[in-house]
Amino acid sequence: MSSNAFTQLDREYTEREDYLANRAEERRQAAKPSIDPCPFCGHDDVEVDEIEMGIIAICCPECMCIGPHQDGTQSVEMAIEKWNRRK
Repeated sequence: MSSNAFTQLDREYTEREDYLANRAEERRQAAKPSIDPCPFCGHDDVEVDEIEMGIIAICCPECMCIGPHQDGTQSVEMAIEKWNRRK
C-alpha cells in the first residue's frame, strides 16, 4: 500500500471517529434533561453533586441551596426531576 493510500485511509478513519464522537455527544445532550434555575435566588448555573456517598442532589453555588434528596441511591435524572418540580 502506498503512503498516499495509507494517509487517505488514516484521514478517513479519523474523520469517521470524529463524526461518531460528535453524534454520540449530540445524543447525550438531547437525552439530558434541562435543569431549572434555583427557585430561591434564580441562579441558572446550578450543579449536579454527590452530597454523600450515593446521594445525588442539585446544588446552587450562589445561595448554597441543596435540592431534594433521599437516603440511598438517587439517579441524576431523579434528582433533576425533583429539583424541577420545586416552586
